[in-house]
Amino acid sequence: MDRLEIIHLRGHSHREKKDPIAAFRQLSVPRRINNLKEISLFQDHALENDLKIIIRWQGCTEHTGKSPLGLQLAAAFSEFGQIRHTAWEPVMSYLTQEAKS
Repeated sequence: MDRLEIIHLRGHSHREKKDPIAAFRQLSVPRRINNLKEISLFQDHALENDLKIIIRWQGCTEHTGKSPLGLQLAAAFSEFGQIRHTAWEPVMSYLTQEAKS
């Protein structure tokens, strides 16, 4: 199962949400980071100035908790608003039969 890091950004105002989105587009992440599966940006459906950067790590990684990459991203995006950076370890998951096919 994948491990997640979530960087929650609450922007100073909804008008400023373009700045962190533009910064995310400019990311240059080294291609060869062990076990890095993807980095995604999500916007809250109800609160336009709430964004989440999701870092997905495949399987086991050499670090536990917050990664150096996650810490760098949290620091870089802190200029756009309040940051909450958390790391999540998998406990269990369910997959329906429909989702498998």
